[in-house]
Amino acid sequence: MKKLRFTEEQMVKALRDADATSVAEVAKKLGISDQTIYVWSKKYRGRDVDDVKRLTGLEAENVKLEKLLAEKVLEGEILREVSAKHMVSARGRRTQVAYARKRGMSKTKACKLSRVARSATTYESRMDAKDAPVIDRMAALAQQNPRWGYRRVRVLTNREGHSMTRRQAYRLWKKAGLKVTRKPRRRVPTRAQRPTPPTGANQVWCYGFVFDGCASGQQLKCLTVVDEFTRECLAIDVSGSMRSARVLDVLARLVTVHGAPRFIRSDHGPVFVAQAVQDWLKEENISTAYIAPGEPWQNGVNESFNGKFRDECLNVEWFAARREAAFVIEQFRRHYNDVLPPPSSLGDRTPHEYKRLLQKGSKVAALT
Repeated sequence: MKKLRFTEEQMVKALRDADATSVAEVAKKLGISDQTIYVWSKKYRGRDVDDVKRLTGLEAENVKLEKLLAEKVLEGEILREVSAKHMVSARGRRTQVAYARKRGMSKTKACKLSRVARSATTYESRMDAKDAPVIDRMAALAQQNPRWGYRRVRVLTNREGHSMTRRQAYRLWKKAGLKVTRKPRRRVPTRAQRPTPPTGANQVWCYGFVFDGCASGQQLKCLTVVDEFTRECLAIDVSGSMRSARVLDVLARLVTVHGAPRFIRSDHGPVFVAQAVQDWLKEENISTAYIAPGEPWQNGVNESFNGKFRDECLNVEWFAARREAAFVIEQFRRHYNDVLPPPSSLGDRTPHEYKRLLQKGSKVAALT
């Protein structure tokens, strides 16, 4: 807008001079055209200088009041929107300040409204740069192992040099937006302790079956054998069918390598109660520890391992044929014993690490 050369008071005075002399003389004196004098006359004819000053002051005051009212309305709108979000962190309040400034509010008022210091709006946290490599590694491990939670991921990151506590691992896990889909847990009443609990390595073995299939249509029947004390997976035998003769071959091979256990735990499946299996166990002086019918919790170690085996191997891998499945499953077994994040009951040690400590005579807390 073009700025006026004359104030309203000067215009009123010029009209009075024109009444006393002539329009042409006043126009020449002010350096304007006669038409301008006539335009002024239509607007200010009959007004006094004091009236014009008073009117100008009122208009200026109205503009100021309208501006203040608009600021109050804007502040109220922003306050309602900001209060609805309930931001309490410094980062959240900086976001509120940025939003208020985007709506046209000054920085000072925006900071006062959000109750944050002006200096805090320019602060840049160093934690993001520090946490970035750890978050990337956690995301990579979570992608490779979808069923791992932050506790198991933390064990591997600590081994790789990213030392952190459980709380720090949980914070970074949530910051990265990682999560594991929780399976609904069935409520069960409190049970008594399982019979014949182990007090050392190679005392109690447990075994059971896990079923799956290949893309070719071949059935997979996997026999899993686990040491209850060290949680070591001794064998996973893969076949299409599993009769007592094959089970005995697996057990005989394990006894040759590890020695015979005192007990072996299982359910009352037809293979496990077969007469051939009973006779062989009697020859090897191995007692049976059958669980009660309908009480799978009594074989909890094997059930827990079978659940991990299904979640982290069978549900993740795609097998073209039985031979490929046997190879991949054996790799998983070795990885589980030596690399995978171990059960927390072993003190964040893998089964083989825990077993070596026992063999050296280290004082390791017994399992409960």
